Amino acid sequence: MLVWLLLLLAAFGSVQYLSHAQLLWAHRTGLSPDDGAAMRRMLAWDIGYLLAAFVLIVLCAGCILRQAWARVPLRVACGVLALWALASGGMMLAQWPRFEHASAEALAQLGSDAALHNAVMHARRVYRITLGLKAAAIPVLLWLAWRLGTPAVRMQFRHRR
Repeated sequence: MLVWLLLLLAAFGSVQYLSHAQLLWAHRTGLSPDDGAAMRRMLAWDIGYLLAAFVLIVLCAGCILRQAWARVPLRVACGVLALWALASGGMMLAQWPRFEHASAEALAQLGSDAALHNAVMHARRVYRITLGLKAAAIPVLLWLAWRLGTPAVRMQFRHRR
């Protein structure tokens, strides 16, 4: 079940990275040199994430089909994803005071503009939810990596002929 969920999340992520990359590509003309360089860096990250999501989709599909070649690489991918969630969550947590201060300042300056107030509150909520999901994903990914290595699960995978 977790492999299916990982597959769906990777597919959703790949659609997000692809749409963001298309948006960047559509706005590539008429930028200053600094903005163009920043846009190329963002585009490179999108392409890197898109390739990683594609690899994860292939590995998940291989595990769902019980192909032995996919089991060990998916274990490694789960470990890498857990480390990435830990590192990126740690960076977000370290930035939390600055984000909280900036959003509090923005709320104080907005006054009675309800739409902008809602946008700032939404950003704060998304930040907290993201931190929570990263924290929840770490033990789940590590458990999946461990579970894929147990003898009972290992025996369910077929080797190529």
